[in-house]
Amino acid sequence: MGHGVPELVLELNGQTWTLDPARAYRVGRDPQGDVVLEDARVSWRHASLRWGGRSWLLEDVGSTNGSYVEGQRVHQIEVGPGSVVYLGNATDGPQLRLSAPAGAAAPDVYSAQTAMAQPPPGA
Repeated sequence: MGHGVPELVLELNGQTWTLDPARAYRVGRDPQGDVVLEDARVSWRHASLRWGGRSWLLEDVGSTNGSYVEGQRVHQIEVGPGSVVYLGNATDGPQLRLSAPAGAAAPDVYSAQTAMAQPPPGA
């Protein structure tokens, strides 16, 4: 990693993808896409996710039913950990959830592991 570009974890229908800032991800029903979704309200090529240099960007690539954030139809929007985008329907479409990778916010995870590896006192 390095470069200070935050990885992002995408969760959709119980599947997760760790997004790599070096490439773009295509979301839709197209089986050749990166994030494939079987839902009639989702377009063949619905949206793309990519690192925009300052933040992650979700772009609706001309889908029929749209992409929604907080009930508003969006064409392109900055997203990050905690973002939820609804695909194809503002209230009950498939939810694209974004979060930080596990451990990203806890740089001391290694020290915690080594502490757990020590036998308890008096063992």
